[in-house]
Amino acid sequence: MKSVLLTILLGFSVYSQARILESTNDSTLQKEIKEVTVYGNLSKMLTLPMVIVDSAALQQTTFLTPADALQRETGISMSRDGIWATSVNIRGFSEQRLLFMVDGDRIQTATDIAGALSTVDMSSLNNIEVIKGASSVLYGTGAMGGIVNFVSELPSYSPTFQTNGKIGTEFNSANGLWANSANIQFTTNQWYLGLTGSYRTAQNMQTPQGKLINSQFNDASYGIKGGIKYGDNQEFLATYNHFEAWNVGLPGSKLFPASASVRYSGIVRNQLSGEYVFSDISDVLKELRFKANTQYISRDVENRMNPTKVVLPSSKNTSTGLKGTANLYFNDYNTMIVGAEICNRNSKTIRLTVKDSIVADEVYSNFVATQPTPVSDMLDMGVFGQYNWKIDPGKWELNGGLRLDYIKLSNDTAFNPWYQRKDENSMYLPDNSKYTLDYSIRKVAFLPENHIDLAYSAHVDLNYYPAKNQRLSIMLANSYRAASLEERFKYIDLGSGIHKGNSQLKPEKGWFSNLSYVLSGNNISIKTDVFANYLFDLITEVQTSTLPLIYENKNVSKAYFIGSELELKWFVNHTFSIISNASYTRGKDIDSPGFLPQIPPLHGFMSLNYFSKKLFQASVSAMWAARQAEVAKTETPTNGHIIFNFNVQSAKFDLNKTYLQLFAGVDNLLNTAYYNHLTSTRLSGKMYLEPGRNVYLKVKYSW
Repeated sequence: MKSVLLTILLGFSVYSQARILESTNDSTLQKEIKEVTVYGNLSKMLTLPMVIVDSAALQQTTFLTPADALQRETGISMSRDGIWATSVNIRGFSEQRLLFMVDGDRIQTATDIAGALSTVDMSSLNNIEVIKGASSVLYGTGAMGGIVNFVSELPSYSPTFQTNGKIGTEFNSANGLWANSANIQFTTNQWYLGLTGSYRTAQNMQTPQGKLINSQFNDASYGIKGGIKYGDNQEFLATYNHFEAWNVGLPGSKLFPASASVRYSGIVRNQLSGEYVFSDISDVLKELRFKANTQYISRDVENRMNPTKVVLPSSKNTSTGLKGTANLYFNDYNTMIVGAEICNRNSKTIRLTVKDSIVADEVYSNFVATQPTPVSDMLDMGVFGQYNWKIDPGKWELNGGLRLDYIKLSNDTAFNPWYQRKDENSMYLPDNSKYTLDYSIRKVAFLPENHIDLAYSAHVDLNYYPAKNQRLSIMLANSYRAASLEERFKYIDLGSGIHKGNSQLKPEKGWFSNLSYVLSGNNISIKTDVFANYLFDLITEVQTSTLPLIYENKNVSKAYFIGSELELKWFVNHTFSIISNASYTRGKDIDSPGFLPQIPPLHGFMSLNYFSKKLFQASVSAMWAARQAEVAKTETPTNGHIIFNFNVQSAKFDLNKTYLQLFAGVDNLLNTAYYNHLTSTRLSGKMYLEPGRNVYLKVKYSW
């Protein structure tokens, strides 16, 4: 029965990339449907399963987090650790096997329940790019299951000095969200400068069964982008972004006791990058790019386990990178990109457990400090190359890539406990010399170690064009993921069990395949993907003791992931279109009976869209998911659901060369009570019920 249902649903629910172009000669709307295969600077010559969410799609409706914006796309699901703290799952791969980037710079922080994905200012984005599947050949370790790259809006050079910008405000009824943003640009023919800023505040989220307590959040950001030309073929680009969030509620997690009240008391992300570009150097060397970047993320958590006990975890993570790429052109049939990259991540963590001594202004006189992970570093040095060969132009095309990596992990001595403090005149900061700290209780948890891994990854795809508007592609790839610092070194006692790392973990490895067919007609585009992935040396937590309850990371199993995706975009006429997609993934453990955790159910999206050139655009959409009963032993099956949404946006009102535009809509129109399966496996109790009906209004003013 399930296979019949799957066939029917996938047969009617398909979607692809398309765009509408307006004729400059008359009022007739021309439709151009185009399959996009270009994917960032390092993947121009690889045909990869991918999704691009453009700025128009980001504006049309309301999204609290980037994961909200991606969950409507084929092969992507959202997981939730709170209303603010969300992440994504791509074809069954959860956050730890995915790589997140902002403008090509890695976002890395401690553990996968860390809210890293939510430290991106949605109002500053030009688009979101997603590679689905093996991507280690492009970006090294961490990109085993896919890549999510947030691309900020860049100013453009102008013939004369110009200034333009936009400001916006937004209100959401379900949680009383107020959001404000601004983007101002100054441009000339030789340089540009862009300034961005945002501020948001939200109260507890309303669900169909009442308020979700401790789901409030606050965040703010600002950014600066600059570019300058030197002559005709040189350019320097610089970016700085600052993001911070505070009093961010985490309404409940299976990692914490049910009585606990947990929040992010503070999260900060600072990103700085500079890039120098040489273009048209010679007939063969078309472009050289050199980029340096650094990113710092700090995270402070407050876990009030009961009235007399509070746990205060804190982490500081710094990532730095250097990258150089060369774009080579041999002839119209043979081109190549080669490059080298160095990335280094440093992590420092501390956890304070305070007992029987909580007083006003967060002053503590009785506490014990532990190190969840030792001070540690991960260094990744890689070289890579990508080759494109047009075997028979218009018929056959071959793309291939290879990467070699040297990975070194090192750590300092870690103590658990680290130190303790017992008197009536202390704050909890350990580096303040006026406090007398007791180090006599120290016990070594991890000794200094160095681990070296050598890894390779490869990618090849073959494209065949049976007709001008058709493409058949087959992709084969080898990908890997080195164990993270936390998986190797952690020692965390959250009150519900001890979670231990394993310094001897081997890298996860896998073979990936994807078969894709694309048909693009005058008013319809259809795309289908079928994928099969085989992974081994999977890293997972295994219970190794009952009294006390201990979980330890181990390389335990082999697994396979199989699935299919279908997409459709159909322009019925000049004013009406239909978009639809459906995705199915199955993950199974080969070594032991049972399914893998965190596998999304069969799910999809469909929207009916109306377009009036001079007045408005409107859309009615539905997001649905089938029942998920193929679950791991520790998971609970979840029922299927369908929710309806409505949104409308006005045309731009011309106010004497300035413009006003309105956006409005209703999410979860019928106030349906439902559970997201990927959320239910991470959160406990009815706290993970998804948001109820939400009425929103957005106003954008531009010039």
